Amino acid sequence: MSEETPRRDAGPDGTTAAESGSETSSTAGQDAGRQAVPLEAISTRELLVWMLGVLGAKAWQGLGLVPNPGSGKIEKDLGDAKIAIDAFSGLLEAMRPQLEGQALRDTETLLTTLRLNFVEKSSET
Repeated sequence: MSEETPRRDAGPDGTTAAESGSETSSTAGQDAGRQAVPLEAISTRELLVWMLGVLGAKAWQGLGLVPNPGSGKIEKDLGDAKIAIDAFSGLLEAMRPQLEGQALRDTETLLTTLRLNFVEKSSET
């Protein structure tokens, strides 16, 4: 049994436009031709950049700033947000040599924004 990664058409939170409600209609027939990408078909760099996006999306959800895509509800969980932000930070440090220019600045800015929002949301409780 081989491991599989999310589909390449999935967004940072692992959902497709259809799954996240971005499309006005979706049918099973539209998704029938899409296949998961085997893990061996994606580079480690691509996988780690994708994981940064997933961790960022989970942090926003935990901060209660975006709805959970499964329930559609705002579910604030600062403990979960902290884990996602800390993991994002660690992964960014590992990826720093692989990122350059605007991509690195954007990723650092996102981490700073997540941290500032965490402090703000923590002081509200």
